[in-house]
This record gives sequence, structure tokens and C-alpha cells, in this order.
Amino acid sequence: MTGQGRLKVAECAALHFDGGRLVWDGYLTRQQFAITPASEEVLRFCARWRTPDELSAHPDGDLLPLAEHLLEAGLLVAEGSPEHAAEERVLDRWRRWGPAARYLHFGARTPRTAHFLARAADRARMVAKAAVEPPPEPVKTYPGTQLTPVPTARPDDTGWPRARFLDAAYGRRSVRAFAPKPLPLADLGAVLQVAGGIIDIVDDPATGPSTYKTSPSAGARDPVELYVHARDVAGLEPGVHHFSPARCGLEAIGPVLDPAQLAAAVGGQPWLAEAPALVIYTAVIERLQWRYESRRAYRDLLIGLGHVSQTVLLTASAMGLGAVTATAVSDEALEELLGCDPVAEPVLAVTALGVAP
Repeated sequence: MTGQGRLKVAECAALHFDGGRLVWDGYLTRQQFAITPASEEVLRFCARWRTPDELSAHPDGDLLPLAEHLLEAGLLVAEGSPEHAAEERVLDRWRRWGPAARYLHFGARTPRTAHFLARAADRARMVAKAAVEPPPEPVKTYPGTQLTPVPTARPDDTGWPRARFLDAAYGRRSVRAFAPKPLPLADLGAVLQVAGGIIDIVDDPATGPSTYKTSPSAGARDPVELYVHARDVAGLEPGVHHFSPARCGLEAIGPVLDPAQLAAAVGGQPWLAEAPALVIYTAVIERLQWRYESRRAYRDLLIGLGHVSQTVLLTASAMGLGAVTATAVSDEALEELLGCDPVAEPVLAVTALGVAP
């Protein structure tokens, strides 16, 4: 062993079971290994720094040969080595956010050795996949529910206080207080139509439809869905609604929440609980997973949320409405409110919307 120095387990890794096997996923080295019981024993023993002598004198036998093998594979690090320094740098910078954030970020990084398919090859892969696994539906609907129509045409921005893009962008501020009046249904519909309405659908007979909206999405497989908790919207029954661009309206899917329940669901933040309307963003992850199987696609999902929520905020700014987006909410409570499966369609964020004071 080089330098005969001390060894310990590499901390920038995660363990998971896959088909009954315990798998080591080193997200800095981008390597995965199935862990044997003997290897697991070495890793547990090296939870703190161990000398070669300690490894050799282990009560269950000489662990040093296997430890050297695990060091070479990157499951252990040697004290003072470049690998140790690299790990310490990561741990120091990311410690406050904890191991889950580290795993997400570094596990989804793309190395310089990554191979990206050319457009033609990527399409050939999609066509082959669609032949055995049809793509998911590009939009979600609740058939048979009461529908409140919203205008489908491009909104007329005549009279909007900040109709010019730069005015809307520079005038946008997070508004946490709203005028004591209902939000007009036409205004809510305009915001939803701009942010979530379908501009065009390209229906490929081999790979299924791609939807195009004002906000870009990876591979035109937009996973973001828009729901509304309407507390005080003129012309709309109070309750939970799903914005359906396919049916061109708001589908009633549940009752309005009790104020105490709503306050708990939005983290006790009054500017959310007391807003006339809450736009709740979810993601149907199957749409993105079908197109992109790499775990980096989870980053694309979050970037897509940013695009859509910013579109909502800028549209509200242009119209002179008040709006603020928050992620410090109870995912579980909101998923129960919407009746969506947290595994297949998690809640991502909310935007409060109302008439500016």
C-alpha cells in the first residue's frame, strides 16, 4: 500500500439495494460496485481512519489485502492522497446542505467523456423505444369533471400596465400582500394560458406528440402541470382545479381547503394561505423519463419549473397583478390536496396570485 498510510471509507458515495445486491455508488468517481459481505465488513471497520497494522490484526482475519483492493477501486481513501483532498474539498463546501444534495448534484454531473447522440441517432433511438414502449400522454386531463372554460386565444395585452417585456421584467417584484378583492377569472385564465397553454403540437407518428409552450422544456416533453387552489376568484367555484390545456379550461377536482389546513400546507406563510389563488406546480416525471433516461434529467425538470414559474411571474407583472413563488411548502400536504401520486407526480412549488394592493 502506497506510503503505508491510514485508510478510511470514502464519504462521497451512496449505498442502495438493486435486485437484492448492495451497490456502492461513488458519485465523485462515477463508479458503481456490488458490495460483498467481506467488503462491507472492511468498509464498516474503516468508518474511521485505520492503519495497515489495524487492518492486518483484525479479529476476523487479515483485512489488508481486501482493503488495498477497495482503495484501488475508490471505496477507500488514503490519508493525504489527492483523492482525500478532493473529497475533503467537496465535504467542506457542501456540508451544510447534507449528503442528499451532494448526491443529487455530483451524481447528475456530465463528465467530459460523456457521449451525446447526434440528432439522427437520437431520433432512431426514440423510434426504436416507441415501438416497444409507447410515449406517455403529453398532457393530463380529468375526463368527466366540471370544466370552467378559459379563453384559448393569445391574451390581448392592450391596457396591461407593463405590456412591454422589459417593463414587466424590471417591474417584477415579489408581492406578499393582495388587495381585498377577488381575482378575476379572466386574469387567472390569461396567466394560465400564457404559462401553460399549448402553442403548437408536432405529432410524430413514430415517437408521439411534442408540445410547445411559451416556456422551453427538455425535448419538448414538458412535465410541468398547473393546478389552482381558488379561494377568492370571481367566476370560479372555490376549490381545487387542474388547468387542462387540452380541454381549454379549469377542471374541478376537489373542495377548497379549510383555512387551517391550507396554512399548514403552505408552511404557515400568510401571503400564500390568504392569496386569492395559488398556482401549484407538479411534474409528471414519466414524460421526461421516457425521453431521457439519464438521472441528469432531474436537473432539466427543475430548470423547467424555473422557466414556467418565471413565465407566470412575468405575466402577472405585465398585467399589474401581485405574485410570489415559494418552495418552502409541505409537499406531502399539497400532494394530498391535489390527489396526485408523490412518486409519479411530485409537487414542486407554488405561486400566490392576486390583485396587487
